[in-house]
Amino acid sequence: MQRATFLAPRDVAEDLPGFLQTLGMVHVEDLAERLPADAQDRLRESAEDARAHLKQIEQIESIFDEFAPAREGFLAGLVNTPLRATEAEVREATRTVDLASVSSESRRAAEACRRLQRQIEAREAEIEMLTFFSQLPFGLADLKALNRVWVRVVRLTEAHWDGLESDEWAVEHLAFQEVSRARGTVNVCVVAHPAEADEAAAVLRRFEAVVRPLPDLDEPEAERIEGLHAEVRDLRARADEQAARIAGLAAGRRPLALLRAHWEAQLARVEALNGAAATARIVILTGFVRARNAEALRAALAKRFPRAAVLLEDPAPEDRVPVELSLNPVVRPMRFLVKMFGLPDYFSFDPTPYLSFSFLLFFGFCFGDVVYGAMLCVVAGFLAWKARRYEGHYDLCVLFLYGGLATMAVGALTGTWAGDLWQPQYLGEDNRLLRIKETFALVDPLERAILMLIVTLGLGVLTQLYGIVLKGYGLLRRGDVAGALFDAGLWVVALPAFLVVVSKLFFAVPAPVFRAAAIVFGLCCVGLVLTQGRREETLVAKAITGLVSLYGILGGYGYVTFIGDMLSYARLLALGLTTGIIGMSINIMADLVRGTPVVGTALFVGVLVLGHTFNFAVCILGAFVHSARLIFLEFFSRFYSADGVPFRPLSLSTGKVLVVPGEGD
Repeated sequence: MQRATFLAPRDVAEDLPGFLQTLGMVHVEDLAERLPADAQDRLRESAEDARAHLKQIEQIESIFDEFAPAREGFLAGLVNTPLRATEAEVREATRTVDLASVSSESRRAAEACRRLQRQIEAREAEIEMLTFFSQLPFGLADLKALNRVWVRVVRLTEAHWDGLESDEWAVEHLAFQEVSRARGTVNVCVVAHPAEADEAAAVLRRFEAVVRPLPDLDEPEAERIEGLHAEVRDLRARADEQAARIAGLAAGRRPLALLRAHWEAQLARVEALNGAAATARIVILTGFVRARNAEALRAALAKRFPRAAVLLEDPAPEDRVPVELSLNPVVRPMRFLVKMFGLPDYFSFDPTPYLSFSFLLFFGFCFGDVVYGAMLCVVAGFLAWKARRYEGHYDLCVLFLYGGLATMAVGALTGTWAGDLWQPQYLGEDNRLLRIKETFALVDPLERAILMLIVTLGLGVLTQLYGIVLKGYGLLRRGDVAGALFDAGLWVVALPAFLVVVSKLFFAVPAPVFRAAAIVFGLCCVGLVLTQGRREETLVAKAITGLVSLYGILGGYGYVTFIGDMLSYARLLALGLTTGIIGMSINIMADLVRGTPVVGTALFVGVLVLGHTFNFAVCILGAFVHSARLIFLEFFSRFYSADGVPFRPLSLSTGKVLVVPGEGD
């Protein structure tokens, strides 16, 4: 990135942001906020018009989402899928969309739908109430005819009903009968003497009884219920008419989205203009441009505004420089993980190349199965081709494609092919899959579970040390040699020595190795105590911080933290075994139905296909989530700080619409 400072005459100030917007190269800063109010002659263009139009569009879109929601695919729910449109299409939308008319009509239809729905709900509630009373063993007219007793029909929970039946006062003074029972509630008819009505009401309140009011009817319940059903049908038909009107308007979602993009671009232009500093004669606007675009920007500015100039310089350490991840095309899709967590600071380094192998290895361990990996490669490859124009979709799909390749590799090494489908009982003696499995398989995770646990814990140790080395690398890039030596270097030496010392508790360690490790461990502990609190002001604070840092609460790392993080990697074995065991269970179930006469073979294949598809869909989510968790929590926490600002150049594109030259959706 290079810092770009634009100097332009005051008379072209309003045109400069619009010009930069068409170029789409410059991330504009709000310079006005950095200058005192008396040091500038602020430019001010009202943004109220743009905000009013955007608010109106948001209200329309919320109505569409409520009454005519658009269908989204699975991937669209995970990553943003912008519309693609040309500038001509956006301009056409500004001419053809009658925003006031669409807003008025959709609002009226929505209000009508909501009003009709309230009326439907009221009638359905009355139907439910009347249906209840119509099913009583005594008629509603009989209840109303009881003038000499106090009577209520109430609803209680089963627990409160048991309490009411055992209450001494209620048993002595009340008469009650259970009317019906459903879903944990009991409807009860309660009768009392009018003189004891207040006490009876108090008892019912104590047991949280809900009184069902007696409906006031001039006609039989059945006739009223039939009339209410007719009214509900009529109201639903009218509500459907209004919803159809909204659906008709919602068919114009794309032009409306393009109109939103137009007004969002206008708002961004106005804010860029208002963020510039100005004097009586010149306007100063600052921002950042990609280094590869710097000379093209200078040439375009000189051609469009001959009296303007741009000063290009390297960013200063105190600048809040925006970040754009530029990577080799092979590694580029892995940036999806970094973007999930947050971008790095500009003066730090991009962790994408450093996490790629670790993530794919973790994913392969969690999901390791050759058949599932092949399925994932096919599905992800197809979706990547379909999503090739959408950066977020494409990166996610290719990320899963790489994960499928890692899954196949781990599955081949562990002999997992749709569980144990290679077994002779499923595919016959000396089947081809069995021969391939025996060629590549090195270890059976079920038979050598302890070995696999040691391997996964070893991966955890190496990953932790790798993260600490990267921390040292980042500190060296910032010129912090002491931090790289004390906060990273000491831990890289101390932790392996600590493991050797602790391992003596579990198995024999050669005496010379143990003594050497103990000496190194002791020296590192002394060094950590002396250095981890070096930034504290008092000697007491330095000493306390140094001691506590050995545990892991303060300081660069910690022995207890290291053990906890290392054990987290055992989840790789747990998830891998889960995938394989479920696959084996599916194979057993398929084999059980194969003996069914006539349709046995079809059932065998059907259970295999459905079962393994289910296992594939369920386990792939766990593999991704837990692999990402190990990266974000146990790896990134060692060295990475996600405080970067994304590079967002001032352009005609927005978050939801990608404006491209000469291309439609």
